[in-house]
Amino acid sequence: MTALKHSPAPWSYEYNSYAVHTESGALGVDTEIPAFEIFDADHNKLFDTNEDMDPDAQEANARLASTAPRLLAALVVCASLLADCDESENEEGDAYREATAAIAEATGRPA
Repeated sequence: MTALKHSPAPWSYEYNSYAVHTESGALGVDTEIPAFEIFDADHNKLFDTNEDMDPDAQEANARLASTAPRLLAALVVCASLLADCDESENEEGDAYREATAAIAEATGRPA
């Protein structure tokens, strides 16, 4: 499998609710549906949250997703600092192996 390249960073998120109009007797009622959208550096929409979820959980997920490129870059640096521990059977070795596995999963590279 070839290494995958993600959209340009930094990513961001925005609150972008929408209204659903329902008829109620003679009057219509607009209900706000909370939603968040995640964008890349070029402001291309990457994905949005599940509007069926609690708004606070949606925002927490959007916040985490928008930091993914930064987290990946930091993890690459941390893994390189722990590279000498690759065969160690201690916390540093475990951290290195977990980091390289996560990097491989995120980038599509072999572990």
